[in-house]
Amino acid sequence: MRPLWPIAFLSVTAFALQGCFSSSSSSSSDDDFEFAGEIDLSEELDSSTAGVCDHLVSSSCLYPFPSNHHTRSDDDTETGIRIAFDPDAMPVAQPLDIPPDPPRHFIHVLTEEPTPVDPTEWNRNDGFSPGAMLLAHFPELDLDQTGAVRITDIERSLDADAPILVINADSGERHLIWSELDVNASNPAGRALIIRPARNFTEGERYIVAMRNLRDAAGEPIEAGPLFRAYRDRLNTNEDVYEARRQNMEDIFGRLESHGVDRDELVLAWDFTVASQKSLTERLLHIRDTAFAHLGGGAPQFSVDEVGLEIDGSARDGLSRGITGTFEVPNFLNQIGGTTGSSFNYTEDDPDALPQQLHDDTVTARFRCQIADSTVADFDDDTAAVTPARAALYGHGLFGEGPAGETRSGNVRAMQNEHNIMFCATDWIGMAQEDFIAGTIQTILADISNLPKQLDRSQQGMLNFMFLAELLTHEDGFQSDPAFRHGPDNTLVYEPDHVFFDGNSQGGIKGGALVATAPNIHRGVLGVPGSNYSLLLRRYGPFNERFGYILYQAYQDELDRSLVFGLMQMLWDRAENNGYLSHLAGNHLPNTPTDKAVLLHVALGDYQVNHWSAEIMARTIGAAIHEPTARLGEHPDDNPYFAIPQIGQYPHQGHAIMIWDSGDVDPNTGDGNPHPPTTNTGPDVNVGNDPHSSPRSTAAAREQKSAFMEADGAVIDVCGATPCFSDDYTGISRD
Repeated sequence: MRPLWPIAFLSVTAFALQGCFSSSSSSSSDDDFEFAGEIDLSEELDSSTAGVCDHLVSSSCLYPFPSNHHTRSDDDTETGIRIAFDPDAMPVAQPLDIPPDPPRHFIHVLTEEPTPVDPTEWNRNDGFSPGAMLLAHFPELDLDQTGAVRITDIERSLDADAPILVINADSGERHLIWSELDVNASNPAGRALIIRPARNFTEGERYIVAMRNLRDAAGEPIEAGPLFRAYRDRLNTNEDVYEARRQNMEDIFGRLESHGVDRDELVLAWDFTVASQKSLTERLLHIRDTAFAHLGGGAPQFSVDEVGLEIDGSARDGLSRGITGTFEVPNFLNQIGGTTGSSFNYTEDDPDALPQQLHDDTVTARFRCQIADSTVADFDDDTAAVTPARAALYGHGLFGEGPAGETRSGNVRAMQNEHNIMFCATDWIGMAQEDFIAGTIQTILADISNLPKQLDRSQQGMLNFMFLAELLTHEDGFQSDPAFRHGPDNTLVYEPDHVFFDGNSQGGIKGGALVATAPNIHRGVLGVPGSNYSLLLRRYGPFNERFGYILYQAYQDELDRSLVFGLMQMLWDRAENNGYLSHLAGNHLPNTPTDKAVLLHVALGDYQVNHWSAEIMARTIGAAIHEPTARLGEHPDDNPYFAIPQIGQYPHQGHAIMIWDSGDVDPNTGDGNPHPPTTNTGPDVNVGNDPHSSPRSTAAAREQKSAFMEADGAVIDVCGATPCFSDDYTGISRD
């Protein structure tokens, strides 16, 4: 087991451990429990570390993960527990000095000494991620010999004899999952077993993970670890630190047996509790409500700085006007102006504290709005007719630049001109270009204790988007500025009654959270979307080149690397789709409109945002899918899109998911793309063409988006009796 950092003056008592297991109620009292024998664990386990580590898996301190073993009782939380990671149990970032390597990397990443992750921010949570990656470790495990459920056959996780399963502790309902081994690890000693939900876990619920009848490559049974064997076989350890957990383990065994899982077959079992909706969302909702209350019914302050067609050298290309400026948003970050590298401003040393505005400071956010020829053909002609455009926010991609970046791309201009939409954009601060250039992201990868410098600023960035939407709807906002009016009648060039959202890539990963929480956005199109960065990043083609080169040097223990992704997801939930899908599924957030709908446009085989993650979103929010769905040759899934309902008729009301297919790789031209790997790694970016931009570049997809982005919009059929083919589709005739 990796040495703890540090283990100084460690004392453990059974009394101190009682809170760790409080989420469970016992199915057998101490009075009626009888031991079947005794076991001496002293030669295999060091009981002096058991108050910090979980010895159910002896090869890594926090494995199995996530686990209620690392919680304590807390009557002040929604779940009745709170995360209680001990600093001595956390992964340790190793010193590193990585020089800049333009154009990929812009600054030195320098750390000078081993640094354990500071668990303070994690210990604010009252449970674990609804999209948690569940981790265990069996070096000899062979998933094929075991018959374990895989990403290609998720329905097998519901089989009565499934060897790896997750159940709701109260209802006994089986949860859709898949299992995989970390193929990024260099050898079995670092190869974590990863179990992922194919539909998010329910907030506030307790789950039990069970593994039975595991096999190695030769088909031989894998034995349970010594501590789990002691609990399973009712063997007295004669160690208070272990026996304090006995009652919790008996409860787990009892619940499993009541649902047909024999304890004698088990190799490992544990429980975990999912964070409450309040714990996941309250910071963003608090800064939203505080900031809008600060407006007092007025509009955010703004200034128009430049009006013209050649802003930053951009060409006209279907645009008749570009408008850039800034607007002010209350600053809830701890640096003046909310600059990159800042995190939330907490004025109390309390795990339940909520961020407060920094004095009377504001974040000055940039915006760019652009008006298409279809709205006003020529602003230089006072007599040119005005056809008021629909107003929409545009969400940019990973570390992109909102106001001056993707809004000028050809597919965005085409969307505007074809369907008369005025896009306005601002930066996803926290995940914007400036955060990468300044080195904030690299600093986080070198020590994930710094993660709040990204996710807190990302929540501020969502608030900025909400204020931009308010400027579009408020009579004292953009309506009051002559830049947004034209002609002798001073006609407003857009319709201010509704604001829609259209985002791609990162805009699709964060956009669902924005739509779910914004008081002034009801409908959104999430282009090439995903949920759960811990799933997406290792399946992102350029991950190793862009990010892994730092993260892997900082966290050299390969089991720690998987753990780091799981830990980071617990905080990422506050600022990406994963933490907000339940609201889109109908569990409405306080002070938030309920009439929300999203349309997911997915690129089959996407090299950057894995399409399986969008399927998780669809199952979680109840989105329906268009059929028939494209199959690139032989689909890797045994039963593609299992547990996603089919669109029964068009127009379709509610959430929907559309799979856009660019075709299999053409051996002559190299066009098209293969299916993604079924392992937790990215595709070979040198094979075929990345379809990441194909949906938004397809005229039929833009037509469908436009029909959805209406006050009473619905999903229309643009694919007919065929799969949805992108405009760059190759391989077979569509006739």
